[in-house]
Amino acid sequence: MFARVASAVVLIPLVLALVLLATPFWLLVTLGAIGSVCMYEYLRLTERMGMSGSDWYAYAGFWALLLALRQDLSVVPVLSALVLFGFTLSMWRPAPVADRTRGLMANLLGIIYLAFCLYPALPVRFHFGDQAGRQWLVLMLATVWAGDTMALLVGRRWGRHPFSPVISPRKTNEGALGGLLGGTAAAVALKYLAFGNLALHHVVVASLLIGMSGQLGDLAESMLKRAAGVKDSSALIPGHGGMLDRIDSLLFALPITYYIMLFLNRP
Repeated sequence: MFARVASAVVLIPLVLALVLLATPFWLLVTLGAIGSVCMYEYLRLTERMGMSGSDWYAYAGFWALLLALRQDLSVVPVLSALVLFGFTLSMWRPAPVADRTRGLMANLLGIIYLAFCLYPALPVRFHFGDQAGRQWLVLMLATVWAGDTMALLVGRRWGRHPFSPVISPRKTNEGALGGLLGGTAAAVALKYLAFGNLALHHVVVASLLIGMSGQLGDLAESMLKRAAGVKDSSALIPGHGGMLDRIDSLLFALPITYYIMLFLNRP
């Protein structure tokens, strides 16, 4: 627990500084770096599942899709090129055909998973105004972080009924509910302490949606680890595991936050 708290004390100010101070270029670079680390961990997980693809193709594909999204290019030709090139590359790999196919599918899923789920941080931060971008990103982070903490504490103290016994046996319904309520409480407190211009009903509904999506993101990564037979994606961050372990909830919460902002800013 000490290592987990110590890591959080170091990481939380860095993340908040990034959200509040980074330019679009540096936020993109940071997202790319985080995604590259996550891709490394993801590829190691798929290797343990017997799905070994081409690492350099996965990294290049992730960056190509991330940059295409940043430049507001149509992703259709980029995705088409990735599929065509991926198949062509797999056809000439020196491996059994079944291994080539599984590796290709693993690579493509990793590219789509990480690029599409990380990229929304940019439009959330910069496409709806500077103030709104800062407020909603901080609100999302507070909701997810508080929700994760409360889910852990409530689950340990009162957890009795499994939430997803096959994928993540240690998660409980009580912990999930505690996480949702804790994340919503944190968002409401932040609204009154710092973001008074935000409507209360928007904050409550958004925090519930963000909290649920964060829990699903955590469960999605747990499914990958369960399939690979490991507890953590790596040992990069003391007390937390790997980068993928640290941001798994955010990977689902970021797109949901983007959809919420699109809804709130509709014509």
